Amino acid sequence: MDQASAHILFSALKIAVFSIGGVRLFEEVFLSYFPLGVLIIVAIVCSVFYYRVPPPSSDVVEAILGKDLSEIDNGSSQYVVKTVAHRGAGLDAPENTLAAFKMCKDKGCDFIEFDVCLTADGVPIVFHDSSTGRMADLDLVINEKNWADLCNINLSAKHPFKDRYPQTNIPTLDQTVNQLLAAGQRMFIDIKDNDTKMVKVILDLFEKYPELESKALVTSFYPFLIYQIRRKNPNIVCSMAWRPYAFIYESFNYAQGPGPRRAKTWYLHLYLQICDILQEWLLPRVTYYFLGLSVILLHKDALGPKTILDWRNKGVRVMAWTVNSPIEKQYLAKVLKITYLTDTFTGESSTHSGL
Repeated sequence: MDQASAHILFSALKIAVFSIGGVRLFEEVFLSYFPLGVLIIVAIVCSVFYYRVPPPSSDVVEAILGKDLSEIDNGSSQYVVKTVAHRGAGLDAPENTLAAFKMCKDKGCDFIEFDVCLTADGVPIVFHDSSTGRMADLDLVINEKNWADLCNINLSAKHPFKDRYPQTNIPTLDQTVNQLLAAGQRMFIDIKDNDTKMVKVILDLFEKYPELESKALVTSFYPFLIYQIRRKNPNIVCSMAWRPYAFIYESFNYAQGPGPRRAKTWYLHLYLQICDILQEWLLPRVTYYFLGLSVILLHKDALGPKTILDWRNKGVRVMAWTVNSPIEKQYLAKVLKITYLTDTFTGESSTHSGL
């Protein structure tokens, strides 16, 4: 063995000895007083505290949403959001269209929820599904088509009130925001694409329309997108949507049970089950605090008085989606005292009488 090789070998042995000795010394001196589990917990808590984004002040949230329903006396004239038109009340008019948003204004609803996604050429549009087939005669995949291919599609084609709305089209995000601001309507902006490009879209939107900071709330199922948005602009009020089995099943209804499985193989299904368990456990303990959430959007079948009280004690408002039955509306508004998202204005007048 030459001298250079011997030197390298000797250096490697010294590094190994010092490394092992250092670990042993750490264990003997430090971990005897501070168990490893305690150190890990402290490290996690410190990291969450350091990297978290604090929520906006309650004054900023109230500028958008008004007082919480639980804080309002019957007959009070204070500003409060009782109903949010989900996709512009999509059962009463073709969803996510300018015509639907105008219909909401005509019916006295000044809070609109709409969905945002991107076309193949990067145009932010207001649309919910991954393709147009549910609403239109043509079935086109949104993220595979350019805006020019999508802008003239008739979204009224399959709607039950298509005679009232003979031609409605997909609007751009800019068209939607301009109309809603001009009409004095506030908005929930729901990010549908799990794409980091949406972060810049939202940040650019709030920079272009500064008044949105007091008139709009951004929401998503994807916490990473919310974190990136709020990290760069902590003035933006955000919420997160949640429902049971969101990872495992494509849909959920309490009476009918879960919908189709997302994963066809057993190991992917098991992985998604673990994701669901982690998400449900982390959301009320870590995620909401880390993101600085102001509102939590919960599936109506996942609600109960204790859940609502727990979130209120955390300083987070609860809203329910999607509530269409007049009986359910009355229970949520008059008993649980929370705002709900709805697809139809059926039963609205009786629901809010006396509130």
